[in-house]
Amino acid sequence: MGDLVSDVDSTDVDVKVKPVAIAGVRLRPLMPARDLRGSLCEIHRDSWELAARPVQWDFINTRSHVLRGVHVHRLRTDYIVVVGGQATIGLADLRRNRSSFRRGMTLKADGEVPQVLIIPPGVAHGIYAHDPVTYLYGLSAYYDGVDQAGCRFDDPALEIDWPSPDPILLPRDADLPGFEILLREFEAAGGVPSRS
Repeated sequence: MGDLVSDVDSTDVDVKVKPVAIAGVRLRPLMPARDLRGSLCEIHRDSWELAARPVQWDFINTRSHVLRGVHVHRLRTDYIVVVGGQATIGLADLRRNRSSFRRGMTLKADGEVPQVLIIPPGVAHGIYAHDPVTYLYGLSAYYDGVDQAGCRFDDPALEIDWPSPDPILLPRDADLPGFEILLREFEAAGGVPSRS
């Protein structure tokens, strides 16, 4: 009575981290342990060594048909774990020194099938909520408002196929420049610093 029915221990080293079509972006399935009470799901262990350790976690609720972004960071890695609802996450690589430079793509995220998405510095991203969405947003550096730039979600140069051509946007996101301006500003600021 009340026994766990999870098939995989979330500490199991056989859990595969999936690389995706953009260099450095990774998707790690999470394994809920379910019982008659519900479930428990680990979302982070330092031993997983997914990327830089998160120093800040935010809890975000997003209304249906809202699109947050598209934003990019030069200095920090982001972690996204959708815990409720369904979302489409759009990604576009601004790192000229990567084979996936200028590649865009989308990933589906569903709170019923938990996974952690790791987005490295230099990969622009936005999140579209198909229905009300709740997600955890981890940052490898504290939010300061400085390490953030963006572009219009609907710029064809992003190569992101959003599910809606007319999402709800904040005025600041609706007024963002096009992709080419973002790319020039990103590179003028130094792009992603090389690690020594």
